[in-house]
Amino acid sequence: MADAPAFSIACPTRIRFGPGTHRELPAFLPAEARTIAFVQGQGGSAAEPVLNCLREQGLDPVVLRCAGEPTVGSVNAACEALNGAVPDAVVACGGGSVIDTGKVLSFLLSHNLRLGEDFETLDAHLLATPARVPCIALPTTAGTGAEVTANAVLGVPSRAAKISLRGRAITPEVALVDPELMRSAPMPVKLHSGLDAVTQVIEAYVSAARTPFSDALSRPAIAAGLDALRRVIETDSPQAMCDLSWVSLSSGLALANGGLGAAHGLASVLGACSSAPHGALCGRLLPPVLRRNHALAAVGDDAQRRLSESVGEISRIFPPHHGADPLSGLERWMDMQGLPRLADWSIHRESLGDLAVAAVTASSSRKNPVPLTAKDLAEILQDAF
Repeated sequence: MADAPAFSIACPTRIRFGPGTHRELPAFLPAEARTIAFVQGQGGSAAEPVLNCLREQGLDPVVLRCAGEPTVGSVNAACEALNGAVPDAVVACGGGSVIDTGKVLSFLLSHNLRLGEDFETLDAHLLATPARVPCIALPTTAGTGAEVTANAVLGVPSRAAKISLRGRAITPEVALVDPELMRSAPMPVKLHSGLDAVTQVIEAYVSAARTPFSDALSRPAIAAGLDALRRVIETDSPQAMCDLSWVSLSSGLALANGGLGAAHGLASVLGACSSAPHGALCGRLLPPVLRRNHALAAVGDDAQRRLSESVGEISRIFPPHHGADPLSGLERWMDMQGLPRLADWSIHRESLGDLAVAAVTASSSRKNPVPLTAKDLAEILQDAF
């Protein structure tokens, strides 16, 4: 540690973790709060217990439904739906898309703003200042860790791109991480979100931007996450869901402090041109990215050691056939769960080269443990196709 470079620890969100913590929501609202903007998914069944908590306090939240991944247009429409009213708080209860929507809505309402498609030019000081309208996040999926990150991913349809809005203002003030809210998610959602969480802890552990703090969160979460994901899908046990929700939270904190890698860099580009769920893309891309990284890492280098550890944990929990590639067991398991390949999401083989070129400069790709060229990334896409 004495020779380690200086690093920062970013965790401005107040976190409560554990079964039943959603019932504590009223205690975290601003004093004498009267108006609440409540962001939930299109169905909303997972958020119903949280809405009930608010209604029992005599509150009548304005419910805003998030139909899919947020875009510039959808967050502006959410602002307009409030008819000029500024709520005392934004409560975002749902998956990563819902929480990202709530985080951006909190920022926009704090400054009476609407987003343009050039939102990368927003005042940096505003983005660095905590939002005046607090956002309280309650995840209903164990995947993105968005409840503790300082960014939100927004689609910009006219540019066929997904772009991150980043800053302290995009960080929730409070996160109530309750595994009880995650148990009702459909099994494909549990699979996709769990694969995202597992990919995040692995990529944070091997990231070129890793720190001792991100290591402390990510390394123990690799085996725990792989094991919990398998148990959630195969047994649907409450304890497995609790374990996976902890890994998801750890992954959010780890990526906020250590970065990710090429699986997420590629997923961000693919997600902008297809309807594929983000977590499903990450899971499908993880094995070929790990293979390429391990093949290119210098022998004896710390990156190769970390990659070997990660591959070893995967092969221990998802054993390959005798003599087969150590990552083949995970790939076979994902196939058995019905996880699509890239071709199944109407991604065309002839576009893979251009997608690889775009992914080289993605923010996550720049933190990959070894530099990957467009040719490397194209071959990874071919392997996942």
